[in-house]
Amino acid sequence: MKKTIVLALMAMAIVAVPATAQTRKDKKAAEKAQWEQQQKFAAEEAALRHQMKMDSLANAQKVAEEQRKEAERKAAAEKAAADAQAKAEAEALAAQEVEISEPCEEYYSTKELIRGRGVAESPIQQVAMAQARVLAVEEFAAQVQTTVQAVATNNMAALNGANDMNVQVLFNDKVKTIVDQTTGFRIVCRKTTTFMKSGKKIYKHYMVVELDMETIMQPLYNEIQKDQATKLELSLEEFSEEFEKHFPIN
Repeated sequence: MKKTIVLALMAMAIVAVPATAQTRKDKKAAEKAQWEQQQKFAAEEAALRHQMKMDSLANAQKVAEEQRKEAERKAAAEKAAADAQAKAEAEALAAQEVEISEPCEEYYSTKELIRGRGVAESPIQQVAMAQARVLAVEEFAAQVQTTVQAVATNNMAALNGANDMNVQVLFNDKVKTIVDQTTGFRIVCRKTTTFMKSGKKIYKHYMVVELDMETIMQPLYNEIQKDQATKLELSLEEFSEEFEKHFPIN
């Protein structure tokens, strides 16, 4: 605004230059002075207009910079809000009760079937499978051992010795002998997964083996009845009934 007023005053000053010289010489001198003054004012006017143009451009740039910063502040605020919401949602999800299931866990022992489940890990797939089978058979044997101990403890003929540690070990050895000799195991579930550990691919193998309960009753009963220390006053049929009665169902 101030620069505009200056320009108007400069224009008035040019018009106000006196042209009252009387002689030709004075008239030429006055005209020269007026021309020089016009040139000076024109230069000053051009400089002033240039400055006004530069000031206008600077103001436009300043406005643009403020708008850019405001847009950045708005974007940062929106991102922070989105991140906070995502974090809150993740925490809420983590806090929820989540049911986790593993392969083959739906296979469990019944009154007719004894099942054992094994899980093993190895960088070599075949090794993981072999170890899983060993563990599955060991779980199978553990169920049988637990049941035989319960049957022996409740049998009057073995009551005096069933709680003796040596006799318990003897029962377990007999169960292990029969299980090791058994070849009729069926693999009813087998799953393999992989994951990375310390930069190496690891195989995790799940396996469930099963055997009909009646298949193992006869050889197990015969083995137990061999020794006086483990002999039970039960017939095979009674032993089978007691075994089923005490067998742990998952």
